[in-house]
Amino acid sequence: MFRLEDFILRTIKGMVGNEPDYKVQEYALSWYNRGKLTEENLSEIEELIEEKNTVVADDVEEDGLIEVI
Repeated sequence: MFRLEDFILRTIKGMVGNEPDYKVQEYALSWYNRGKLTEENLSEIEELIEEKNTVVADDVEEDGLIEVI
C-alpha cells in the first residue's frame, strides 16, 4: 500500500549526501509544515545528516590531520 509519508522520507533520505544540508532541511520542513511529516521524522533526518558529517577515526591520518575526501 502506498503511503505518502514513506515516499517523502525515502526521497529526503536519498537527498542526504547528494544535496546541501540546508536544502534537505528546507525540503523536510516544507513537508512538516504541510502536516505530512512529524517531529520524529525530522529528528530521523537530522540524525542522518549528522551521521554523514561525522568524522570517522579511519579518516584521521597519522599526523593527526583530518583527510579531506
